[in-house]
Order: sequence, then structure tokens, then C-alpha cells
Amino acid sequence: MMYQLPSCNPSKTISIKTELRDSLSCLDIVWSNIFETVDSKINPDRARQQEADFLKGAPPKWLNFYTLVNLPLVERDGFKDLIQLINNKKRKSCLVTDVSLQYQPGSGGSTLAMQVLWHFRKDLRCARVIDSMNDGLDTKELSKQVVDLFLLSKEKHAEQDWKTVLLLLETKEKTDNDLPIKNDLWENLIEEIHNRGISSQTPVVIILNCITADFSLNDTLILDSKVSEEEIRQFKEKLLQQIRLQRKSQWEVKTINLLYHKDSSGSAVAREVLQDLREEFTCEILTEPFTTEITENKEEFRKETENRANTLLEIYETHKKPVLLLSDHEDDKPLRYLLKKLQSKLQRSDRTDHPAFIIINAVRKSIVRVPGHVKLKLELLPDEKEKFAQKRQEIEKKHKKISKTFHAFNIMQGGFQKEDAEKVITEEMVNHIGKDKKSSSTRLLSFLALMNSYVPSSHLLKPLCKKLIEQKEWPTDEGKPSVEMIMKPFMDLIVIFSDGEQNCIRLKHPMIADMCLKRFTENNLTRSDIALNFLKSMVKGNESNYGQICKRMLVTRPEGLIEKEKFSRLILDIIREGKTNKYISLLKRASNLFSTDPFYPQALARLYYIKETDENKYCKAKEWAEEAIKRDHKKSHIRDTLGQVHKNHLSRIWKVEKWKNVEKPCTDINTRLAIAQSANDAFKREEKAAEDELVDNTRFNNRGHFGFLQVCKEISDLRPLISPNNPLQQKYHDFINGLRGKIESKYDFFDFYLGFSSLSYNTGEPDYFRRDVEDCYKRYFTQAEQTEKMALNEKKMKSFGGLLHFLKSDINVLEQNLSAIEKLQSKNETQTILYIFANIILSQSDKPSEKTKNLQDMLQKLWSTEAHGRSPEFYLLILLLFWPDQEKKAKPKPPNLENCVKYMSQSYERKYQKYLHGRHLVPLFFYGKGEGLQILVHSKLDKTDLDLLTEGDGSVEVKCLQRIDGKVEDHKVFAVRNGQQIPVVAHNRASVCRRGQVSFYLGFTIRGPVAYNIRYQNFHG
Repeated sequence: MMYQLPSCNPSKTISIKTELRDSLSCLDIVWSNIFETVDSKINPDRARQQEADFLKGAPPKWLNFYTLVNLPLVERDGFKDLIQLINNKKRKSCLVTDVSLQYQPGSGGSTLAMQVLWHFRKDLRCARVIDSMNDGLDTKELSKQVVDLFLLSKEKHAEQDWKTVLLLLETKEKTDNDLPIKNDLWENLIEEIHNRGISSQTPVVIILNCITADFSLNDTLILDSKVSEEEIRQFKEKLLQQIRLQRKSQWEVKTINLLYHKDSSGSAVAREVLQDLREEFTCEILTEPFTTEITENKEEFRKETENRANTLLEIYETHKKPVLLLSDHEDDKPLRYLLKKLQSKLQRSDRTDHPAFIIINAVRKSIVRVPGHVKLKLELLPDEKEKFAQKRQEIEKKHKKISKTFHAFNIMQGGFQKEDAEKVITEEMVNHIGKDKKSSSTRLLSFLALMNSYVPSSHLLKPLCKKLIEQKEWPTDEGKPSVEMIMKPFMDLIVIFSDGEQNCIRLKHPMIADMCLKRFTENNLTRSDIALNFLKSMVKGNESNYGQICKRMLVTRPEGLIEKEKFSRLILDIIREGKTNKYISLLKRASNLFSTDPFYPQALARLYYIKETDENKYCKAKEWAEEAIKRDHKKSHIRDTLGQVHKNHLSRIWKVEKWKNVEKPCTDINTRLAIAQSANDAFKREEKAAEDELVDNTRFNNRGHFGFLQVCKEISDLRPLISPNNPLQQKYHDFINGLRGKIESKYDFFDFYLGFSSLSYNTGEPDYFRRDVEDCYKRYFTQAEQTEKMALNEKKMKSFGGLLHFLKSDINVLEQNLSAIEKLQSKNETQTILYIFANIILSQSDKPSEKTKNLQDMLQKLWSTEAHGRSPEFYLLILLLFWPDQEKKAKPKPPNLENCVKYMSQSYERKYQKYLHGRHLVPLFFYGKGEGLQILVHSKLDKTDLDLLTEGDGSVEVKCLQRIDGKVEDHKVFAVRNGQQIPVVAHNRASVCRRGQVSFYLGFTIRGPVAYNIRYQNFHG
């Protein structure tokens, strides 16, 4: 067969030789002529069997989409949306772009993604990444192969034969530095494209990023202003779909974030839904905003949150059915604290089959942006129900009686109801489980149920299942029986398929796995029993086959409503079963099997110090934390657990209310300081490991610094109890006093770390992060004549990060204290720089500030004294005050901004690069349209404008900013001003796709000038 791919000419295809095809080993390519050539003889019986296997629950194969031999598949609601998104993306002027498909396991997400590739196979070069669960994914090699597919570089094809690659990425793991694989692949693709000197007016690659998600816990729905009545109807259906989905699951508290435009009917739609569901739910509306700000009065806010939680719980307990609560406000931040309070009050082992609360968090916005992704859920919309009902008739007509065994399709067609999954488990099967608990068939079914419930995409290898069959179960004369023979009682629940290399077995749908687990627990086979048996019988001796599955079952912590859960989903469920020692013995067994893996002893250490209640819990937690370090002493995140053990011990031994098993708090200063010293020693070693890790290009781990501050905060209440005049307490005094220098240096670290960067554009550190850092500083540095707030503000006046924070808090404090900096600045360069920056900050709030010319003169004097080797903050000021305005005459002999940008980049690499690598650098200012200092716009823009700047493209217009003229050469961006070509970093490297004249919005980070929303003016070949 001669394999073909689409050409730029729609009427032609390009034949691909064997050499190139064989070199693309990371890719499963959908050839444009697949199954269509003369020599592609399809066996009708084989096609029919593959269709039947797929409808039963086997993963889809490309033959399932070929409609000449198969029934057309149902197109779920997201299909047309994905097609439209990709059609829009393929016209974009960028090197790499992406579309996201988020799906719940069992909803048909993988099938939908492959349907989309099949749809585009004659238009784009479509390929799926071959994901190896055990060997990991080499994103650099993958990038080379993807670019080869775009260029056909091993063939002699001209530029006109380049064609966009549509790449399906559906991987289950993250990279070693804990970043999503897509991020890593994205950077490597751009690097590869740049290295090959490719310039293209259309994308080289569109990544179809397929991600599993749990919408049963929370989801976000968005309603724009300009929508038709039909679109409002569809939006209401999606809101009802989400509520029905959440109604099925057992999480105690669920949320739906409903972001609606102020001119839309979002609030009215939410109220209509409550009215429609008043029989099924207890419907309540929360319209009164919180009266207390947490920043102003933590205790009052805590009381208000407590009272609201108690009121809601009383409503739930009175009516004994789920509460559907609509919270309709402009500010949703206080709701997080209410959610946390409700969760803590509802934690219970006797879970009901419904949630206690579904909270619709409706937030009114001045501007909303509908995101470019598609969601697929375990709940059908009305239109989908009609499609599936019609398809069922076609399937029954073709496959007759066997269609009753198509459980994956039938569960989907029925709307993913628990009853449909439950009824496929017959009474005969349940009896077999009860009578033959130790038989190979029952054990294999229990393993499949456990795996497919907690790792839905997983499977058992058929050869390994055969090994499990005990000799006493062999027929006398026939030798070892087949797996099918042994599993005969349960074959209706199972599908056997080939993954290309060997035969695999799994249950037909994850919901069947959930129901099987339920039947096992009803027959006194608990999750912990099954998991232990699985480790002993299947994993032992086959660790390499089941390493990733075990890790995802036993170690991987899922995202919770507010933060990550404490343990894996399986461990949490075993804890809820009340099997106190079982989760410990289970993880010990796993730790012994995977004897070099540090994550199992780490999980054990966390279990001991968080969940156990015996007196030796901290000793055992320490032992396991140290074992984890032995296994990987270089990984700082592994070292962190030992520090957390000691820190937790320190807080619990003093605060009685936090640990019920302690009758009296420990007042022994020596004991407390010894534990604090152990914690700080552990965090210090973690800091060292975090520094050493940086050579591996990983994101810096700040937990050692933060843990140290939390420990110091915990023992700060000892200071009044220690007298410096008492010789017996001198060592305590010296210890506490010796912490001050380290506390200040760590405060300084977080000052720039939190001021100049964030985890990602949309995600900052948790609320408690800055609060704990500041609380610790205040407790050690507040003088007798000061309030804590005065001490903190005095510190903030001494750094860029601190001055920036006044824009978010009380700008009047800066205005009142400016004179203190002014007095010092005449003799001190550092103070001069702070004084200049303080005036820029004041100008952002329309406060009186120094004239721009005076500030320029001060700065130019420093530049002329020494231009090279200064701090990034100094160069930031040069850029802010001397950036040339196109409308005005340039200042005589201004600093050379080309040199300034170069020096700033070098300075950033020396001072901040290792700590801020992998984090989002916050744009501190943008270049606007005003006069003097007013031309600078602080990044405290409207949230939607920031969204447009960071996530938008060249078509974006932001009214308060001016576009800067520039050009692109060799994939590098330059601002062109007054004869200067000033290097500028592209915010989105993928948007730098060819040479030519451009314009962009200009932002300034601590690393230098950044080009946002690059727009090409014209194109020079």
C-alpha cells in the first residue's frame, strides 16, 4: 500500500515512502487514503467483530470510523464545536496553537478526539501521539517527528507541500518537573521550528489536547451578552446537565461557577433552573454579601462564615435532600471559605448516595470571554438522547441479540444511569462472588473492578491473567484453561482487545467497575482486601507492567474543591471504610514491591502524621519520611515531607484543640524548641536540594523557605516566656534571637518571588501564603512603640515588591511616608531608586508625585556613573522612564535602551532566573496613552483586558494601551523607535511565525520588555 498525506493543493495528495513512514515511530498517523486503496482488503467479519468489541467497551480503532463497513458513530455535542474551533485555528497566524477537549472517563472522549482526526484526515496531516505508560514520552524526539511530518523533510518536497499537523495528545502523565506534557511539548516544538528556520503564515501544529477531568465536583459555565434565545436555551440545558451530573455523585459539596455578562440574563436563567428543580432539591438563594472583609477582621469573618455554614447545614438536615444554593454576587472570594467550612462539617464515613450541597456561584462580570475548549460529560443533552435512541435501533437491526452485550454503548445511550450499570451484574454473578471469593475468576474480576474504577483507562494483560489461574482449577485432561474459560461467569462484563502488541482485558465501562466494587464490598471483600490481593497476586514479579497504575491508584492525589486532596482517591475511600490499619499495610506492601520508589514511603509518612492517632505516630512518620529521602535524596519535594512531619508535631503538641488525643498542651520550652530545630534542619536541607535541582531546569521548590517561616511563626509565642536575664534560659533566647536574620532574608525572598511572578497567569499562591509570610515577619520585627501593621509597612517601603503591594492595599501609607525615602535618597543610590519607583507607584493612584523630568535626571546621573552590572529593578526604571514616545521629541542623549535590555537580561539571569524559572512573570506595567508618568499603566488593569493581553492574539484591541511599531527577524521581535531596534521578548513565542513589520502592546516584567498580541502589518517573503 502506498500511504498518502494531504498536500497544499486540495485536489492532490502526496505519497509517502517507507523510509519516512518508519522514522515517525512516535506517531500513529491517519493516512488520507486509509482503507481506500485497491490492496486495502477489509475482511467483513473482522470489521464486524471490531465494531462489536468497540460497542462493548474496547478502545476505538481507525477501522471503527470507516463507514463503508461500519455504522456511522454518534457525534456527541462537542463534535461540531471542536470542528469549528480547529477550522478557526488553522487560519491563525502562529507556529503552534491548541484546542482542548476535557472529558470524564467513560464519556467517549477518546472516541470523539479520534472522530475529529478522522474528519480532518484529507485536509490536515493528522496523527495521534503513541503514549507509552512505562517508558515515558520523549517530547524532544516527538517534536522532531511532528515537524518532519509538516515538512516531509526526509522527502524532496518544496515549501508549497508544507501542511499543518493536527496532533492528538492524550497522555496520562506529567513531565519530571511536574509541568503538563503539553507545556513541555509546546516549548520543544517552537525550538525545533526555530532551529529549522521555518516561517509560515499558518500553524505548523494544532495540538488537540485531550485531558480527563472530573466535572462531578465542579465546573465553570460562561454566558456572554450577545446571545440568541436559542443559545440561552442551550445554556440552560447545559446548566441542568451539570446539576444532574453532580446530583449522581457522592461528594458532599459541589460547585458550579456561572460567570455571566452584566448585560446577559445569567442571573435570571439560574433562578429559572432553581424554580424548575424545586421538587428535587431544597432550593435557596444567597443574595446578602459577606459583611466582613477577611483582611480587615479575621475573627469576625470566621464567625460570619461559621454562622452561615450552620444555617445552611440546618436547612439540609431539616429537609434531608440536596440543597441547590444560588449565590449571586460580584465577588466570589469569600465563598471559598464557606465551602471549606461546609466540607469540614460534612466529613463523614456514612456517605449518602447524593451530595448535601450543589452551589451555583453566579458572578456578574463587565466582560466575559468564552474559552476555546470543549467538555464531554457523563450526562447527555436532550439532542444527544435523540441521536443515541436512533442509533440503538440501527445497531439492534445489524447485530441482533448480541447488541444486548454492548454495555458501553447501552450505558451511554441510557444517559449514564447507575441503574443501567447495576442491572448488567446478574444475580448469578453476585452468587458466584459470594460462594467463590477465592476463585481465580472472582479475584480477576475484583482486580479489574478496582483498576477500572480508580484508573479507568487501565487494563490487565491477558498472558499475566493466565498465570494467575491456579492449577486446582485446571480440567483434568486438558491442561491449563483459557482466561475466557475461567472468566465464563463474568464474560458479559469483560471485553478482550489488542493494543497492537498483546491482548488486554478490561471491564466494559468504568460505571460497571464502580458497581462491581459495590457488590464486592457488600460481600465483605473490601477495597483494601482487593488492593492487597492485587499487589500480591498480579503486581509482584510484574512491577514494570503495573508501576504507573499502582502509583495512580495509591499515590496520585486528585484535585479537590479548593485544593488537592490529602491522599489518593483509593486511600481516601479505604479511610472512609473505617479500615484503620488496612491503608497502612497496603502502602507498606506497595513500598516493598516498588523498593526504589520514594513516593510510597512519602505517602506513608503523610498518612501517619495526618491520620493516625497513636502516641508513636510522629516517630513512625519520621522513619518513613527518612526512608523516602534514602530512595531519592536529591529530590527536594521528597525532603519536604520530613519537615512537614516535624512542623505538624510542633503545632499539635502545643494546640490542644487541633489534636483530640492530647489531653494537655506541652509547656516544655525545651521540647518545643527541639522539635522546631528538627523541622528547620529538615527545611534547610530541602532548600539545599531545591538549589541543586535547578541544574535540571526544574521549577524552584519554595516549600523549604516557606516551611521555615511557618515553624518560626509557630514558636513566636514563646518569646514573652523567655527572659534574656535568666542564665538558665540564655540558650533559648539565643536560639529565638538567631532566627531573625533568616526570617528577614526569607521574607525578602518571598517579597520578590510573589511580587514579580505567579504560579501561572490564572493561578496564584494560596491565600494563606502571603499571610503567613507577613505574620511571621510582624511577630519578630514589631518594636514596642509600633503596631504590627506599622512594622510591616516600614519593611515594604524598602523594596520594589513591597512598594508594588501598596497598589493592592493602602496607597495612602506610601504617600505619607514618601518623605522618609526622599531624605535618604540624596546620599544613597538604593534609596534613590526606591524613591523614583515610589513616585511611579503614587502616580498610578493619581497621588501627587515628582515630575517626570526630575526623576529622569536622577536616573540618568546613576546611568552615566555605571550602566553595566546593576540590578534588574534599576534597568526596569530606565525602560519605564526613557521608553521613547513616538509622538514626542526624544530627550537629549538618553540611555541606550538596546544596551539596557541586554544588561537587564543578564542581571535577571544572575539574580532571579533560577528562582522564577517555570513561573509566570507578572507584567508590572504596560505602555499606555497618557502624559508623563501617566503613560505607564500598572498591570492592575480590568481582569478581562489582562485576559486579552495574555491569552488573545493580534486582533485584540485594548483601549487604554497604545500599539508599538516593530519588526520580526529570525524569529526575534524588535521595537523600532527613533532609529533604535530594541529587543523585546514575545509573550507568546508561537505568534512569531515569520519576518515582517509588526505592532504589539508593550509590557514590562522584571526580566525586560515583552510584546503582547503581536499583529503582522505585511509580509516580506
